[in-house]
Amino acid sequence: MKNSTLSSKVHKMEICALIPAAGKGSRFGQPKVDALYNGFTFSEMIIKTLKEAGIKTYYIIRDIETPDMSATLYNGWQQVCREGRHPDGWLIWPVDHPLVKKETIVLMVDAFADNSNSVIIPCYNNRNGHPVLLPGSFVFAKKADAAGLKGAILKSDFPRLYIEVDDAGILANLNTPEEALYA
Repeated sequence: MKNSTLSSKVHKMEICALIPAAGKGSRFGQPKVDALYNGFTFSEMIIKTLKEAGIKTYYIIRDIETPDMSATLYNGWQQVCREGRHPDGWLIWPVDHPLVKKETIVLMVDAFADNSNSVIIPCYNNRNGHPVLLPGSFVFAKKADAAGLKGAILKSDFPRLYIEVDDAGILANLNTPEEALYA
């Protein structure tokens, strides 16, 4: 992985992080947005990493009834648009992936700065993970098909850029207390 210092490219564009966290967390026993890992909630961990990486704009999408993550993202996207914001990129970071490193976010933003019309997807050992970074012109569907965000990305005309990162956290989807305990 490259040097972990904050990239100057982060400050040259507005990246808005959407953190879908509206799920009830039935497998976890509580909403994952409030779940603890090493004394911090998942959302606190993500926000800390975002700030360390230089991402200032973020929305935790919670406390709404939606059928799936795609609908949750649509609601968050609508909120940002109603506020008149038009970011250069959308960092989609599911709340159940709190272990992603700052360096990964910086690498993703650097790649996006040079490829702002591409979807940036991190990979660890050739496996795709989260978060993903979408162009600002990406339009979120009110109702997605069964393939969800992945399907929407695959159907879009945006090229996909896969970047290999030294961060197993992009694969760590913490859905149960046991997964969090052993992560």
